[in-house]
Amino acid sequence: MKLLYNSICIIACLAVTACHKDKKTEVVKQLTIADAGSTASVSMGETISLTLGNPGDGGYQVNDPLYKTSVLTLVSHTHQNSTTNAVGDAGNDTWKFTAKGSGTTTLEITASRGTQGADKISLFSNQITVK
Repeated sequence: MKLLYNSICIIACLAVTACHKDKKTEVVKQLTIADAGSTASVSMGETISLTLGNPGDGGYQVNDPLYKTSVLTLVSHTHQNSTTNAVGDAGNDTWKFTAKGSGTTTLEITASRGTQGADKISLFSNQITVK
C-alpha cells in the first residue's frame, strides 16, 4: 500500500512539473507617452503594449495606428473610460501589438476632429525595431 501511495505521489509531481515547463512567459514591452520620440527594441514574438490618454474631451477621435504591417500586427485596441470625470480626462486607450517580422517601423498614433478630419494631432510616435 505504501509503495502504491508513493508511486502515485511521484507520478502526480512529474505531471505538475511537466505542465509548468510547457508554459512560456509572455514578454511585454510597455510604452506610454513618456516614450514618444524615442526608439524601442523587441524580439520577434514579443508584445508591445501602448497606453495613452484619450483626447476625446477636446472633440478629437483617435485614428487607426500607422505602422508597417510586415513588422507589427495589431492584436487589440481597448478604451477605458475616465475614473475621475475631470475636465479633459476622456480615459485611456491601450493598443497591443505583436512583433511579427524583423525590421524597423515608425509606430504613430494620431487623432482628428472636424467633419473632414483636417484638424489632426500626433499623440505618439516611436521607432520600433524588431530583431
